[in-house]
Amino acid sequence: MHAGQRKIGTVAAVATVLLGWLLLLPLNVPNPLVRWSYDLLQLALPHQTQTDVVIIYMDEHAMQDYQQMPEQWSRSIHARLLNRLTKDQPRVVVFDTTLTQPSNPMADAELARAIRQNGRVVLAADKVRVPGMRLSYSIVPPLLLFETNAADWGTAKVQTDADLVGRRYDAGDDQRPGLAWAAAAIAGAPVTKTPDRRLQEERWLNYYGSEGPFENSSMTYTNAENREAGFFKDRAVFIGGKPKTLSWGDSPDVIRTPFGVDTPGVQVTAIAYANLMHNDWLRRPGVFVELAVLLLTGVGTGFGLRRVRLRTAFWISLSIAFLVTAAAISLGLLLLVWFPWMIIVLVQLPCALLIRGFTERSALVSEAAAAAARREISAAPLPAAPPAQGRQLEIPDHTLLRCIGEGAYGQVWVARNAIGLYHAVKVVYRNRFGVEEPYERALRGIQKFMPVSRSHEGFVHILHVGRNDAAGFFFYIMEAGDDQQTRQQIDPAIYAPKTLASELKQRATIPPRECLELMVALTEAVERLHQHHLIHRDIKPANIIFVNGRPKLADIDLVTDLTPEGDVSRIGTQGYMPPEGPGTAAADVFSLGRVLYVALTGKPPDQSPELPTRIASHPECALLVELNDISCKACETDLERRYRSAASMHADLLDVFHRLAEKKTGKS
Repeated sequence: MHAGQRKIGTVAAVATVLLGWLLLLPLNVPNPLVRWSYDLLQLALPHQTQTDVVIIYMDEHAMQDYQQMPEQWSRSIHARLLNRLTKDQPRVVVFDTTLTQPSNPMADAELARAIRQNGRVVLAADKVRVPGMRLSYSIVPPLLLFETNAADWGTAKVQTDADLVGRRYDAGDDQRPGLAWAAAAIAGAPVTKTPDRRLQEERWLNYYGSEGPFENSSMTYTNAENREAGFFKDRAVFIGGKPKTLSWGDSPDVIRTPFGVDTPGVQVTAIAYANLMHNDWLRRPGVFVELAVLLLTGVGTGFGLRRVRLRTAFWISLSIAFLVTAAAISLGLLLLVWFPWMIIVLVQLPCALLIRGFTERSALVSEAAAAAARREISAAPLPAAPPAQGRQLEIPDHTLLRCIGEGAYGQVWVARNAIGLYHAVKVVYRNRFGVEEPYERALRGIQKFMPVSRSHEGFVHILHVGRNDAAGFFFYIMEAGDDQQTRQQIDPAIYAPKTLASELKQRATIPPRECLELMVALTEAVERLHQHHLIHRDIKPANIIFVNGRPKLADIDLVTDLTPEGDVSRIGTQGYMPPEGPGTAAADVFSLGRVLYVALTGKPPDQSPELPTRIASHPECALLVELNDISCKACETDLERRYRSAASMHADLLDVFHRLAEKKTGKS
């Protein structure tokens, strides 16, 4: 994956992760995708009919039978039912209807005696909001006459979300437990043996795969008094209203379930009690776990879908969605754990897929534009070569297709030979030198270099050298470097050779390990050049070309004889040329040091040896510093302290390379 693809992959990953995180937070107000993740899981949970819980409804039929009004239900009737229940010895009796205000004194006393005689009655307190304070409330306990005779009491409000669905169990506060917890404690639930756990974890209701798991054991008030003896033995009995068809005042005790239907609040309280008794409430991972999951899926899809075609990415996304759904159901069934999996399925995957589709469309547009450019070039006549002393450029057995570079002394063309192979042709003009001697020196240098160009893989291969004195130029034909995008798949219409300069323009810096490998190859090539008593004189990133991924010394028309005193013409490139001038082996070493510095840091060559400001945080800081030390020694202005040869510099680089290899082998 080249730098452009990595950048797009990074953008896709960051966008996907951040979008998932934004939808996850804040936790106290779950968004629809989080709520749907919980609700849809309820549909997959197995249906379980709970037989240890009985609900007795104060419903419309009971009010007609007893001729009662909702707000004036006689407590003598409660006392009579409670005496009937006491005979069967239920595990716990829960009044999910508030008894906070006095009524008929005789009826209140009768109910208080029945509560005391039963010994396992749990009463409901009420939570009343403080006027003018939206988040504050006060607890209204049961009437003192009832409170002192009951086994315990707890707050009866069910916690609902913004859509009025009851999803979380209300554990109460630091003053009083919730009604379900108080009932489970009287019934002996193991979780209540550790009171500190009540507020330590968030519990999510398990509806047992149904909006009414107690329907088979629910009954109206009238039927309860007529049940056979022993029916209520060891069962939890919940007594509460069923206002579904009645007008129960301004705030009916109705809770919406994840199944989309309304249910009496007493049934939700009974579900919470059953969850506590059976230790099967749903749990949600901590926020950091969920953030980590969304991070992994965002990074994985953002980068992963970039590596495949759009159609394949679509099917992969569907597969991931299926796997995530299956994992969510499995966690719910096996571990009673749920997490916001719908964010992955409905947001992260589509986001990564949309970015993938958009970038592919952009790539198709670019490819279409390139194809149009190729057609235009092929349809148009080839550009004429510039005249040289009044004549047209003619290269034997080659057709010049497009000029791809121009320097102070000549041009580089991409050309096609007689059998259709592409080569690079460098044309050097006499009139650009001003005087004859440098031109002749350059020609002699290329003539000397050609026989040795194939003696080392670090040299660009010279295939042919020719001259046209009448036209005033000489030329040499060489192997074509890799294209920046397609390597050796060369399209002359858009061909751009891959050089170290083009890599630095695209990537800014080269990683230290890659720099090390690059410089080991280059110093070996320069040393071989010096062994043939030749020097390069212009080593710089633009003159380092890649052929089949291998770095090679190019632009070798400045190659000349190695002399101890150096070259007084000072031909070279500012920043890479030593202060004493070019023309010696030490001068080439200086240029190599500057190339290493620029590749390593991305800074201009004349800023050597200044390092980046945040080098301490670099993952390969030690190696970067060590390579910079080698660069500094190669660029010493004092010749006595500079590397005496490219071989010496190569030896130090090779020593670092071997130490890294040994360290890697030791770890493996």
